[in-house]
Amino acid sequence: MRRRSARAAWLLGLAGLAALGPGGAAAADTLLDSLEQRLAHDRADAVNAYLVAHWSATMTPLNQKTAACELHAVSLSVRLARSTQARAVHAHDEALRAAAGGCAGFVLAMATPAEVPRFCGSVSSWGAAQTARELRRRIAAIDGDELLRASRRGQTCRAAYVYELENTRVVVRSVSSSRAK
Repeated sequence: MRRRSARAAWLLGLAGLAALGPGGAAAADTLLDSLEQRLAHDRADAVNAYLVAHWSATMTPLNQKTAACELHAVSLSVRLARSTQARAVHAHDEALRAAAGGCAGFVLAMATPAEVPRFCGSVSSWGAAQTARELRRRIAAIDGDELLRASRRGQTCRAAYVYELENTRVVVRSVSSSRAK
């Protein structure tokens, strides 16, 4: 029980640091600070329009930081994924799917319950074998984490991974391979 409360406090602390944004305890990053300021003054759609218009200078580095589990970037990407700008939302979702493999607790803490299945899936650049391995690894990681395993978001994320593992191209490819033998 003590371990669970310590981990919950740690996750809440991480969420607080990321929420501080510019001027907070998180490391200074001009791109993230600039996007945070834009988001404070405009809606997510306007910030995403800017990101799309300046893709290589803004969206690519943001997505790399998100996929690398930089907490401020993850927090910002989750908020920007709540937009109607389809191209930007797709890019944010991909980066958050990548991040969910390394910092699932934080991604799930930032996501609403309805967003969890969107962020708990494979990255489109993975092949079938890598997808199967990574989904199994992520399922095992959730099973091995008492806090995630017990939480509604963790259970929803695990169910999304299991569904994808059992009902998508991963299965189609493995069924085709076994018939060829």
